[in-house]
Amino acid sequence: MQRTFLYFAAFTGMGTVFAATLVVVALVLGQPAVGLADSPAPSPSAAAGTAEITITAFDLGFEPAMVHVGAPGTYRVTFVNDGGTYHDVTFADGTVIGAEGHESATGDVTVPAGGMTFFCSVPGHADGGMRGEVMVATASGSDQPDPSHEERSAEEMRDIDAAVTAQFPAVTEGRGNQVLEPEVQADGTLQWELTASVIEWETEPGTFVEAYAYNGMVPGPQLRAEVGDRIRIVLHNDLPVPTTIHSHGLFVPPEMDGVPVISQPAVMPGESFTYEYTLRNAGSHMYHSHFMAEEQVPMGLLGAFVVTDPNATDVAASDLDVTMILNDGPLGFTINGKGFPATEPIVAQQGQTIRIRYMNEGLQIHPMHLHGMPQQVVAKDGWTLPTPHFEDTVLVAPGERIDVIVEVTEVGVWAFHCHILTHAEGPDGMFGMVTALIVEE
Repeated sequence: MQRTFLYFAAFTGMGTVFAATLVVVALVLGQPAVGLADSPAPSPSAAAGTAEITITAFDLGFEPAMVHVGAPGTYRVTFVNDGGTYHDVTFADGTVIGAEGHESATGDVTVPAGGMTFFCSVPGHADGGMRGEVMVATASGSDQPDPSHEERSAEEMRDIDAAVTAQFPAVTEGRGNQVLEPEVQADGTLQWELTASVIEWETEPGTFVEAYAYNGMVPGPQLRAEVGDRIRIVLHNDLPVPTTIHSHGLFVPPEMDGVPVISQPAVMPGESFTYEYTLRNAGSHMYHSHFMAEEQVPMGLLGAFVVTDPNATDVAASDLDVTMILNDGPLGFTINGKGFPATEPIVAQQGQTIRIRYMNEGLQIHPMHLHGMPQQVVAKDGWTLPTPHFEDTVLVAPGERIDVIVEVTEVGVWAFHCHILTHAEGPDGMFGMVTALIVEE
């Protein structure tokens, strides 16, 4: 950890003057010398101005699909239907505001600290693209400009940005995506126990949000096995709501597919359900809830399921194997459950090869950009590409898994981030989907 900190201190130009910079920032702002994440969120009136939200519907979409508010609270929603047929905006708490074509309606909705999703409840409309989300700004950054930042001097802006970046990699409670070793049964079946429950999860220093988690971590435990293995996943539901598990990308019997009613009954609070099947296809796969998935998955019910084939001859070799789960929603813009500066860097030696398994469990597209070195795309959705190719920025859509190989050639600290810039930088500097590749000699 000490070596990593020194590398990044050099990268940010802070070096051994980091503590002094924090004091400078505190003096400039007239505040105690504490981390920026401790600063309070702006009030709805300060950040949103009128505490009102306007959402316009068309055939088939919302504008904006990502609504930003400054703080949790009650907002007056003006719903404008520019479409030719009835649409509504149905919020995750059950609030529904609807209007016929070319008409408007108003209503109130209470936005929690973690934000909330919304969609059109008319059958087929949500699947056609009528989905969106209300995001609540955090002290570390957001898509919504903080009016106060326009009053800062250039020196203040520099020092605030430097202080946030110099925390990387910040220590927070909890670590997700940890490999869970299976219990090997007498008949050779590999068994994992997964308990879904409500937890408080620290996404970045001092920021705790309510999350849904498997085994108390976000993302849930990483499962690893081989083609031909007989596996068993026992789901225990400690949530206050029903849930299921869908093994995304794997060949499974229909009754093991995790879709309520179609595949199985929903797993009710206090109940358990056992998924059992033989692994037939290798690749970078995922598991996640398929009950109210637009809410439960962004809240944390997701995980990686990596299946390897010991007999495969077309898999690119690598020295390091890294799984990077992307998510957006109530927990913010996260990589493996954390937002910058609490994301973990990738540390490698010059000359090594890294396999990065991107998995997008979010609601939005995330183009991932690595500075300094190209990424060779070698697999998509678990299938090896017959012709690998190089990309500078790798587009990962919701539900997609993209495997890349990085030849580690350039020594130094290299920024690594989503290139939708409002997912990575805000008025207080970098936040969200940002990490770094640290290459040592």
